[in-house]
Amino acid sequence: MDEMTGILLLGVVTLCFGFLSGFQISHIYYNKRLVKLVKRCIHSGTIAPILVEIEKCKTDKSECK
Repeated sequence: MDEMTGILLLGVVTLCFGFLSGFQISHIYYNKRLVKLVKRCIHSGTIAPILVEIEKCKTDKSECK
């Protein structure tokens, strides 16, 4: 019975670690995309890059992961 509790606890910890690491990876990925978009907006002086990204997402869902 003691082994089963340990295995269950290890499974829960592993699951939580997986969720947290997945969240952190996606957070880093989307922040990098946002920074690139903000830099493009600053250099162009308009919000046109944002509008282009929105249109890309509407037409091609694989672009907006």
